[in-house]
Amino acid sequence: MDKILTLVTSLVLVSASLHANAQSISDDVTPAKGRAFALLVCSACHVVASDQQFAPILRNPGPAFHAIANKPTTTAESLRVFLSTTHTTMNTPYSMPNPQLADYQINEVISYILSLRSRH
Repeated sequence: MDKILTLVTSLVLVSASLHANAQSISDDVTPAKGRAFALLVCSACHVVASDQQFAPILRNPGPAFHAIANKPTTTAESLRVFLSTTHTTMNTPYSMPNPQLADYQINEVISYILSLRSRH
């Protein structure tokens, strides 16, 4: 539990630091920017990319981004709502906390996740 709390705290601090140190926020959102950001912030808990350097540290990692992208209910709006809210409840205390991302970071992650959809 302490390891998870430390990880979550670290991720929130990294996110806040990235936001505070941004010289300018670009409206130029690309999947590549979202991938780079997700590898930095999300890969401790999720498989963000099949070629990520390290496996998630959680015993039961969160869903892989590819799986999230290919759920029939996944939309830009559903991802935005999910990434903007707190998910921890008394019934599911180990669920994903609110990552407290800036709007441009959310847009980048959404762009990357949606780019992972399988083309049928």
